[in-house]
Amino acid sequence: MAAPQVAFDITPLQNAHQYRGIGTYVRGLARRLSAQSDIPIEFWGWSGDFGIEVPPPHRALSLRKIPMPQYRGAWIVGQLAMRRRARRSDVKVVHITDPDALTALANRRLLTTVYDLIPLKQRRTSKRVLANAGYDSYLKSLRLADRLFAISQQTAGDLIELLRLPASRIVVARPGVDPPPTPPQVVPRAKRYFLYIGGPNPNKNLGVILDALDKCTDLHEELLIGGHWLTKQVGQLVAQVAAGSLKGRVRHIGFVPALELPGLMRGATALIIPSLHEGFGLPVAEGLAAGAAVIHSDLPVLSETSAGAALTFDPRSAAELAAAMRSIAGDRALATKLRKRGLQRAKSLTWDSAVEATLAVYRTALS
Repeated sequence: MAAPQVAFDITPLQNAHQYRGIGTYVRGLARRLSAQSDIPIEFWGWSGDFGIEVPPPHRALSLRKIPMPQYRGAWIVGQLAMRRRARRSDVKVVHITDPDALTALANRRLLTTVYDLIPLKQRRTSKRVLANAGYDSYLKSLRLADRLFAISQQTAGDLIELLRLPASRIVVARPGVDPPPTPPQVVPRAKRYFLYIGGPNPNKNLGVILDALDKCTDLHEELLIGGHWLTKQVGQLVAQVAAGSLKGRVRHIGFVPALELPGLMRGATALIIPSLHEGFGLPVAEGLAAGAAVIHSDLPVLSETSAGAALTFDPRSAAELAAAMRSIAGDRALATKLRKRGLQRAKSLTWDSAVEATLAVYRTALS
């Protein structure tokens, strides 16, 4: 049996990225790569639960996990650990999927997955010295990578426009969506609700939902917010909604496990994705597959995913979002039509193209 000559980084399944779209992407791709036997792969991670099965002809290479920060400063530990794994392995090609761990490796072909370049589109604060140093290191390593997997045409375009990278080094590998049980189990709740899944990051634009809900005093829905937030961030949200018409209408429910998420989405009056910038917008695809009624900002990358199976709005207009929320809440026929369209659209959002593109680059790198 031939020894693996390609390494695939699964550390996003074992750190804070597991709660984000990065973890979802890596999990979906890794499961499919481990299920194929054409190209043996060495899966690099931390000791413990890898989050996927690693059957022959594949194998695992793990390091003993050490304490590391969840976010700020994680890049220091991630890069050092990646170099240690490289010293213990004889593979020729390394595919790094964790942005924090991306670093040049001597005598290896370096591949990496790029999710977005959102920090370059937003103003970075000079106070975040450590975080800025990590991001600068990431951008430097992107320029050194032999091939880059962009998760959307949007991200591929940003790599070309913002980093001046040649298109010949970029391959689009769009994520698919794993179909949930049919239909997902919906847990009955005392109140109707709108649903937001994501963090408090500025690009996620949660504020526009709060402003829209403030305008919808005629609706009985509450807003449920799902996501792995820091305690300080939850406290800031609680203080923000403690007065006025939002009091008692907004709840942070924490991280929602993958098995529970489809039912939560399906049970919502609408799943709302209000982003100002996205690399792909996986919650849109997940919402469609769950049979949810979806409202999202009119970003091209999100509209490409929903393909007319969702309501859209200007992400800077709380009034437009409020109108969309009223439309779905008050028009059962519209909501039913969107749910059916979404389920049909989700059938075409598969992992096939991403897996084929990834394996094709592996073959080229090995040759």
